Order: sequence, then C-alpha cells, then structure tokens
Amino acid sequence: MARFTPVRDDDELVAVRDDKAVRAGRGIYTCKSRECFDRAVERRGFARGARGKVRVDVTMADELGDERHG
Repeated sequence: MARFTPVRDDDELVAVRDDKAVRAGRGIYTCKSRECFDRAVERRGFARGARGKVRVDVTMADELGDERHG
C-alpha cells in the first residue's frame, strides 16, 4: 500500500507521499498501482480520507510502480 498524508500548505491541504508513516495525521492509502491512484483521484477518495478538500499532485502517480491490482 502507498500512504499519503494531508499536510497544510498556506491555506490548503496537500497530499504528500508518506509510506513510512513519519508524518502525523490521517493516512490515506491506495494500492501501489497507477490505476488505483488514478481511481482514488477521480472518485475523490483523497478528499474523503482527509475529511476535506485536499490538493493532489497527479504526478505522484509516476512514483508508483506499474503493479497490477486485481
């Protein structure tokens, strides 16, 4: 699983990768595939996990492997 944590940046929350769980706060998880990450972005899973509006840099998907989930 890939872990992301919402972090305050000025007036907004930004999702950052945090696989080692070193940041405090609610963890938001996806499987380590681009397909799962993209689906979570499309379905606003990051916002639900963060319990509020959160900006997600979609280029973070490039850091994930091409593992298949299914």
